[in-house]
Amino acid sequence: MKRWAALACGLVVGVVSIGVAPDEARADDDTWYDRYVAMDAAVGDTYYRSADGAQLAWNESYVLDSYVDVYGLSRDRRWLDKAVTHIDGMIADADDADGDGYRGWQTARYSPVEIDNGGMETGAQGDSTLPADWLRFQTTSANAFRTTDRRAGAYAARIDSDGQLWRKLYQPVNTYHPNTVYQLRFWSRTNGSAAGGQAYLYDATAKQVLCSTDVTATVWTYHSLDCRTPSVAGHTLQVWIGHRDYRVAGGQAYFDDVALSGRFPYLVHDGMIGSSIARFARLVEQTPELHESYRAKAVSYRTFLESEVVPRWESSSYIGNTWYALTSTTGTYKQSLKIDAFSHKRNWSILPYNQSLAFSNMLLILHEINGNAAYLDRARLNGQYFKNALTLSGDAYTWPYSYSSAQPEDVSHANIDVGAARELHRRGIVFTPTDMQRFTNTLTNRLWNGSLTAPKVRKFVDGTGDDSFSKYLVEWTEYAQWAKAIAPIVSEQYRHSTVNHGYDMLALARIMKWDRTKLVNQGFELATSFDTTQPAQWTRAGSTATTAFRDSANTHTGQYGLTIRSTGGAPQGVFQSWEGWSPATSYTLTFSGRSSGGAAGGRVVVTNVTTGAVLAALTFTDQDWTGHTLTFQSPDTATQTVRVSIGNADPTVAGAAHVDDIRIRVTGEPW
Repeated sequence: MKRWAALACGLVVGVVSIGVAPDEARADDDTWYDRYVAMDAAVGDTYYRSADGAQLAWNESYVLDSYVDVYGLSRDRRWLDKAVTHIDGMIADADDADGDGYRGWQTARYSPVEIDNGGMETGAQGDSTLPADWLRFQTTSANAFRTTDRRAGAYAARIDSDGQLWRKLYQPVNTYHPNTVYQLRFWSRTNGSAAGGQAYLYDATAKQVLCSTDVTATVWTYHSLDCRTPSVAGHTLQVWIGHRDYRVAGGQAYFDDVALSGRFPYLVHDGMIGSSIARFARLVEQTPELHESYRAKAVSYRTFLESEVVPRWESSSYIGNTWYALTSTTGTYKQSLKIDAFSHKRNWSILPYNQSLAFSNMLLILHEINGNAAYLDRARLNGQYFKNALTLSGDAYTWPYSYSSAQPEDVSHANIDVGAARELHRRGIVFTPTDMQRFTNTLTNRLWNGSLTAPKVRKFVDGTGDDSFSKYLVEWTEYAQWAKAIAPIVSEQYRHSTVNHGYDMLALARIMKWDRTKLVNQGFELATSFDTTQPAQWTRAGSTATTAFRDSANTHTGQYGLTIRSTGGAPQGVFQSWEGWSPATSYTLTFSGRSSGGAAGGRVVVTNVTTGAVLAALTFTDQDWTGHTLTFQSPDTATQTVRVSIGNADPTVAGAAHVDDIRIRVTGEPW
């Protein structure tokens, strides 16, 4: 017991700390969890029902990631069940709209708009009553004209019916890709007349309406419909707006923000969605206790990604091969040369760093499951391509948005960049511990204003710009592995804010993940920046890399556990300071443990370092992984120092103890 007390009070070494007081790092026990549950109830099931690739990438992917994270915190399988429901729904909605033989998702959000002046903001030359670029059909300025009764901007178009003839406006489409789904979208309203309103896409060459929708609402309402273009090029396509029934006089139909854009696939969206699905599959694969309930699903999801999403970007007859091997050590992804998914005036072909990294990150996660060497090679080459773009400024990295842009990357898009870099580092590829510390320094030394009570973060990675992107830090949050201050920087963005977005759900999950009232790096998956054998945020006490280390051969869940090896002499172990706890409160500590057998065994102890009192201790000698629980009372005085230490039961005897998944929660709370 005396030997163990000495270990538990060892010196603090090897933890990067930037002056975070316990109350500043505190995440208020289960306040964050309660907010997360409430938000999931409000918006969690909103996004996966959409078949739009952008909606799924920039909303649903974060929801799915949050489910995986919150399961890891709570071990509550309802979050995995929700993930299954969402992934099943997304895969069911995936289609082969472009006919290339591969299913996936598309969006019209970023593709070129193929008509002009859809907002009616500009008047025609010589006739300001007519929207520029639009043509009148059987109308004059008396019954088809620009109006200030609009949905947005300064103008809209109004068309009146007189019961005599069709009164319409139309505009030829600039260009189109054959046999492609285009989205016709607009805002409209009527005055309630039975004449109603109508918009449609017309093939003037074939004299065929390709798609049409009616308008009846008397308040401005958004409309969107899909239209497939002719199978060959060269047809004259036109967008028409007018009434549903010209025979009814007195009708007024209003149109604003009319647009027509192709629904195209985007590599970044498939990467974001696919990475989230792959993370679920990886979790299941690496957690044997989940196999019975979820492995069949996980395998089917992996198969979908491997057979549909991944080959889509190299073997599709519609998209073409977008992989670009630059050199023997670098490669990346480029725009499709077959479809203008971004702009007809593009002057670049290689995709921005964040877009290619999102996709290669999915490949890296899949490789961890399937061992496909080609996936690993793509991720490695793409990671090196990004690394070559980094500039060391002092002790921090800066980088541009893309190879062709002088503008620095913004903090929000950089989430994808630093997330992919961290995943590569975790796999021991491309990025070193020094690189991780430099990315960390980008946030803590260049972007952060230094405040823990009102922290703000600059918009661009070079430290310029305003602080409007301060809350977009979900992947930066994971760099709390290397700097303790990052957790409160993020949590303070959300302490008093309203959360209403899928992104916010993941932010709350990451805040919970780095809540030091629960302990952090609970599964020992993360390493320090200076020693890959030492678990991040855990301090060695009297031990070395051979006696207290992250162990991939002895793990209960995930890829690593912690091994403490007794050498038959001085105590060996690690500890973590427990912070932000509430005084005089009942807490429960849980962990999984096993030993090599014999008297050395293992021991977990909670110690009040200030008074020297042991608050709780548990010794184990099980040779199979066994769950253990300790319940104890926190000190009455909040300023006292408390540590959780892990070592051997009897350090005078040779043997080994293995621990995984250690965490603390308020007794009776769900996590």
